[in-house]
Amino acid sequence: MGVLTSVLDTIFLIYFALHIPTTILVDSQSVIPAEYFPPWAKELLQWHIDTNGDHLVSKNPVWFKSLVACELALQLPLFFVITYGFLRRRNWIRMPCILYGTHVATTMAPILADILFGLDSTSPKKLNLALIYLPYLVIPL
Repeated sequence: MGVLTSVLDTIFLIYFALHIPTTILVDSQSVIPAEYFPPWAKELLQWHIDTNGDHLVSKNPVWFKSLVACELALQLPLFFVITYGFLRRRNWIRMPCILYGTHVATTMAPILADILFGLDSTSPKKLNLALIYLPYLVIPL
């Protein structure tokens, strides 16, 4: 295994492992009632909204909630499978990664389009917000 492959595998492992708590504690707040989250998780989400001007999370439109529901139903289980695959260096990891990459790319397209060109696209924080979401498109590809 080459050095570049090892470095990329480590990046992917970290990406997927960190995505598990982020999805459970932050992203899922768009579709799961607030009483199920610890105060610090709600504060973290509010800090993100205030700091980065995330109008999608603050306004929580139905189309955005549907993407978060798909993240919980489809992507979250894959995060565990993919993390395990990278930890154990399994060759079968390619197919789950292709499934995840395809799904996340199709969800990021409307999110980034809304941030950059939607009604709130005049926000001075839009570029920062787009840069926060962009790795979720670029890394899986």
